[in-house]
Amino acid sequence: MFIFLVFILFIAIALFCLTQQKYTKATLFMLLMGLSYLIVVSCIIIYMSKDAYYYYSLDNYFGIKQALQNQLMFLPISKFTLIRVFNLFTMLFIYTGLCSAIYFAFNISSKRGTMLLALLAVPCMVQVVLYDPSFYTYLYYKLYPDYMTSQGFNSAYEAIHNITFTMNTIYIAAGVVLLLYALYDAPKVRQIRSNILMILMSYISVQITYYYMNYWAPDILIKVSKAAHFIRFKPINLVGNPSIYTLLPYIAAFCLFVSLYSIYKYARIQNSIKNQESVISHNIDSALLTSRVFSHYIKNELLAIMAQTEFLESMCEKSPEVVEEIRVIEQRCHKVYDRLDAVHQKNLKSKIELEPVSLNELLDKLLDDMSLELKHTKVNYARLQRQLFIMADPYYFSQAMENILSNAVDALEFVPEKSRSIDIEINLKNKWVELVIGDNGVGIAEENMRTIFQPFYSSKPTATNWGMGLSICHTIITTHGGKINAVSKEGEGSSFRIVMPLLSAAEN
Repeated sequence: MFIFLVFILFIAIALFCLTQQKYTKATLFMLLMGLSYLIVVSCIIIYMSKDAYYYYSLDNYFGIKQALQNQLMFLPISKFTLIRVFNLFTMLFIYTGLCSAIYFAFNISSKRGTMLLALLAVPCMVQVVLYDPSFYTYLYYKLYPDYMTSQGFNSAYEAIHNITFTMNTIYIAAGVVLLLYALYDAPKVRQIRSNILMILMSYISVQITYYYMNYWAPDILIKVSKAAHFIRFKPINLVGNPSIYTLLPYIAAFCLFVSLYSIYKYARIQNSIKNQESVISHNIDSALLTSRVFSHYIKNELLAIMAQTEFLESMCEKSPEVVEEIRVIEQRCHKVYDRLDAVHQKNLKSKIELEPVSLNELLDKLLDDMSLELKHTKVNYARLQRQLFIMADPYYFSQAMENILSNAVDALEFVPEKSRSIDIEINLKNKWVELVIGDNGVGIAEENMRTIFQPFYSSKPTATNWGMGLSICHTIITTHGGKINAVSKEGEGSSFRIVMPLLSAAEN
């Protein structure tokens, strides 16, 4: 009775998922796989209910009580029809399982996808025909005894069954391998990978329970006698302890519902990414982090304004340059007010909001905003021809990169102006994107390298630096699911590497 309740509930939830339009081809095939599994199990239970061989033992296998078994026995459906439905949905289960894994693992074009699906369907359709009881009976009557003996005919079908058994096992194993590859190849974004991992675990569990119960299928379930014009139905041979079969519906039901939940969540993420929507939020200590960002930024801007004012006092007799410096001060003041407003808005939130953003565009905008700060420095940045997308909060991630660039500018203070340079490089490494920001400044002493990301640490005087920049960078990057490290040698410059999960790459 439980399996039929699961059947109805599965269909209801599947229909809900479809009506919400939160699905892909992979999720559609996964839903068909789950539906096929339930139909196969239902056919086995009904077939066994109609078989006198299991009349007193069906309760041991599936917990089917005598009263329900009697009702199933008299269902107006023939064993011929049951075998056909059983074989059809057995092959549909194997076929859709592999197809769902293929679409999870690869992004296939419509034309190639259609050809591949048709090619994979051919062996499955052949098996449906070969193991159809009517086709088997027709073939036996045609070949026996003129062309083959009864033993020869049965031996031929045994050889065919060995081939189809091997092929079906390969289909199931290939699906598992492809989902493992999908997990390996997925963007290193925790929410996406965790959903694929849940799908993989439930997929494997469903395949194991299927294989344990139904590894032999499809097969010939009839015995034909041409001389007697008689067809005898064979009992389904379930191997193993009957008590295990009692648990199988519960295990399968749990796995199927986990699959439904996982593919629904995964499809939502995929659709949101496709539509460039904000999809993931991370909790963050807003009061702590934004206050640090606020203090660090205000400190840097006040120091810059004081430096500009001091420089202005020494050259007040040169009016054109005075006008230029006054404009610089005005621009910096406007920037302070704009940033204060942005910080205020961020203080209203307690989450970092990750959304698909173009790293190239983010970096271009940041360099444009920092053009005044970088005007005395040569910036070597070769823009990529491909648009690289990451999951990031544009405000916080830009703040992290700005802190690193500001530190690079500070490190170049005592380098001759003509020799100052900052190198920016973007590298693709498997499913990660690496952003490297290097300078040829004074570098960091070896004894200080272990503590540069600690809060309040600074190698500079505390009167002019509070040591919050790199600590903030580390917090922001790790909250994004990325990594940051530094390589430096005193007197030769520093290089900071930010590694972020790559979401996708597209041609400009």
